[in-house]
Amino acid sequence: MHERPRLELIEGGARPRPARGPALELMALGTGVTLAAVLLARLPSWRAELGTFQGLFAAAFAFYAIAVWRSTRDAPPIAPSVVLVVALAARVALLPVTPSLSNAIYRDVWEGRVLAAGHDPYRLAPLAPELAPLRDQTVFPRVDHPELAAISPPLALAGYALVSKLSPTLWAMKVWILLHDLALVWLLVFWVRGRGQDATAAIAYAWCPLVLTEFAGSGHPDPVAMVWLIAALMYAVRRPTFSAVALSIAALTQLLPIVALPFVWRSWTWRARILALTMLAVGLGVYLFETLGSSAGLAAASRGSTHNALLFAYLQAWLGDPLRARILAAALLAMLVISLTWRRIAAPEATRATLRGASIVTPVAHPWLFTWAMLLEPLGRSPGWVVLSLTCMLAYGLLPPRGAGDFELSLGGIWVEYAIPLIVAGTFALARRRRERTTPRRDRSTPRGRR
Repeated sequence: MHERPRLELIEGGARPRPARGPALELMALGTGVTLAAVLLARLPSWRAELGTFQGLFAAAFAFYAIAVWRSTRDAPPIAPSVVLVVALAARVALLPVTPSLSNAIYRDVWEGRVLAAGHDPYRLAPLAPELAPLRDQTVFPRVDHPELAAISPPLALAGYALVSKLSPTLWAMKVWILLHDLALVWLLVFWVRGRGQDATAAIAYAWCPLVLTEFAGSGHPDPVAMVWLIAALMYAVRRPTFSAVALSIAALTQLLPIVALPFVWRSWTWRARILALTMLAVGLGVYLFETLGSSAGLAAASRGSTHNALLFAYLQAWLGDPLRARILAAALLAMLVISLTWRRIAAPEATRATLRGASIVTPVAHPWLFTWAMLLEPLGRSPGWVVLSLTCMLAYGLLPPRGAGDFELSLGGIWVEYAIPLIVAGTFALARRRRERTTPRRDRSTPRGRR
């Protein structure tokens, strides 16, 4: 009989197994965010049970904040899957929620119905007699300012009409928004990994409770534009023509993405620049032409009152005129854009700074506006803005359930809303500066290439 060859262990052939601790920790934090989303979805009304809503929101934020804080470590191999699965699960859990903190989605559904029926929502306000056959007992009574015509840009209305053609319901609109938000999360994971970051960096947006509740819960349509803005920034250098088209689509869906134009401009070819200018000129020209009129929502919005604004409140008190205050706020934002362009700050970082600047100088700072400030948070951790995504919930009211009508936070309350993030940002900045001072510098005689 032949002897069997003796088995020998070859040294160095076995690969070390990845540690289970980071993966289990990430899954546990994601489970906490998802569980909080499930409990939020079980509330009959976020508005009527505001205290419980804010408590569960704070619990979700605690899990989220820890996940963001720990995301700077080396991510486990399953991190991309965990980030995406938790993002999907938390959003699907909130999908059945009937919006109560904001009625914005009801106007979106209404305007989709109007356009799908062959009417012009820019010309006909919801109270117009011509639209009487479209009125129902579910959507129409919840449309804000029914005396005003549409304010949404043209591609936003086209999307609403498409949804209405398929199913003119609130839930169809929420699915439309959810699909764009999930595509946005996937793009962010893909983008941060391409930039050399771990997939866990995308948690800053993907698991953010503010993002979850405002989009999957309340049904604000911002992700429909956000996903195109991210695509424009991602491909500004590699595919400038596609980037130009993407930014144009974003700006004609929501106006805010147009602030990225000066920053991606230098990366585009002349063909891309001409294409973007043509699309924007035609689209915005039609938009401005359609929204001029006595019942136009855009004109009313430009003259509207303030809400939850801190800096703008002082600008208005100083100038004594809301219009002048708006002009000065726009000038301050323009100065920021010029400064970032002059210093040649990279397009993603410059866009992030401008979006955040817009959220500070705006006269109307609803909580969902701060989701734009969190959109590019995966590029780098900024504790103050992360905390602001929590404290901005004060704009909906304080812990006891609020009564009928819109809640207006006092100026002192607004200071609390903004001061806490400012203190957190300052504390982290001082700690980082102290750490840099106390950390011994490397030997200057060592060549840079060997460091």
